[in-house]
Amino acid sequence: MPRQPSPAPAPPRAPTLGSAPQALLSSRPLAWTGIVVELYRVCDVDYIVTPSEHVVSLFLRGSVDLLQQRSGREVQRVMRAGDIIVMPAGEPKRICHHGPAEILKLKLAPAFVEGVAFDGVALRHPRFDLLDNFGTRDPRLEATARQLLDECSTQGLASHVYADALANQLAIHLLRNHSTAAVARECALTSLPPYRLRRALDYIHDHLADELTLARIAAALAMSPCHFAHEFRRAVGVAPHQYILDQRVQRAKRLLRDTDLPLIEIAHRVGCSSPSHFSVLFRRSTGYPPKHYRNKA
Repeated sequence: MPRQPSPAPAPPRAPTLGSAPQALLSSRPLAWTGIVVELYRVCDVDYIVTPSEHVVSLFLRGSVDLLQQRSGREVQRVMRAGDIIVMPAGEPKRICHHGPAEILKLKLAPAFVEGVAFDGVALRHPRFDLLDNFGTRDPRLEATARQLLDECSTQGLASHVYADALANQLAIHLLRNHSTAAVARECALTSLPPYRLRRALDYIHDHLADELTLARIAAALAMSPCHFAHEFRRAVGVAPHQYILDQRVQRAKRLLRDTDLPLIEIAHRVGCSSPSHFSVLFRRSTGYPPKHYRNKA
């Protein structure tokens, strides 16, 4: 009896793709300039995403065998705490892994990165592309990412300005280390003569109750944010966000010592959204709660 042919193997089943996970913590409500910081805790994911932003993913906890499919290429590796993925905007990408992981994602608007590149960083070529880097170690990039996460969690007295500075720092680092661009030199320097410095200090003092950003302060001086931040630090000795924090704390001390204003009003005058937020930040800077400082003064 002739041998019957073996049945043909069944074709592989298409993966069942789910939706992208939801962020546990996000900076979107803070409306930072050019960047969104999001924290995820995920388990057993399989989804396709088409990022409209450049995404830097830092693995904080967990060890997962991660599969990535993009541009006709498939790569797979075990991702552990400290590993980083750089994903440029544009092309669809499939992400799949089993097991739990905690991931920090930094999402940079392409227009913001281009603005930093052509405003403050000299390039040898008129165009550049970020590189798709699947799993790398970059201590400086990791440190900046963790600073942004901390700022997103605590929302300090100079939160917006500090986030602006970190976002600029992150974009420059990506351009210098994770792009096709060959950077010829650091941010071009512009002078900050005394009259401009005085105007910057006056602007900061007049707007301590407002949402201060590097972009707004720099615009008042007709300077770029990158150049302003560099020159301000050279002239004053501290970064703009640290100077703003110090000035807000000093104003709060004067108001606590010399007035009977309620804490809610003092919080408003130093740019805090609520008395509780103000109390946490004041204590972190001085070692005392506002009420204790007022009673002691």
